[in-house]
Amino acid sequence: MEREVVVTDFEIKMRDTTKKRLIVFVCVICLVIGIGYYNIIQQERWNIKSKMTEVTRWMEYVAIGVEAYNQDENTWPYCDNIVAIRTSLGVSISKETTDRISSMTVNSPRAEQVIIIATIKGIDSRVDGKNVTLTGKQSERGILWVWGGTVPSTYVPKK
Repeated sequence: MEREVVVTDFEIKMRDTTKKRLIVFVCVICLVIGIGYYNIIQQERWNIKSKMTEVTRWMEYVAIGVEAYNQDENTWPYCDNIVAIRTSLGVSISKETTDRISSMTVNSPRAEQVIIIATIKGIDSRVDGKNVTLTGKQSERGILWVWGGTVPSTYVPKK
């Protein structure tokens, strides 16, 4: 004995409506997940940038010491470590910053320029072990400083 199943137009419409609601629900969930993921990625980038700002700020302090040294001695300083920077330029780098820098040097490969190099550590795998450089060249208006290095440009100051 077979049973005859009767499907009304109302039931067919309800099935279609349920499918549409399910599709809209899934789309909304995917949108929320996408926005959350984007915010997590942005938060990571801002955390790295804030820690890198601490390093670059101290490099700017060293640059001020280099300028003063150059004006007094009419030559560029040579500092092969953070202790030499402290004694030669009078810039004491904070403990928090030295936790983020494995080394910092000041040298002058050519008479017309000086380079401050900091090697990053303890921030993030995207920047750890890479260098940030601040290169200074004499100009008519003083020393012109330019940022560079092997750190991704996203994390290096523009000016």
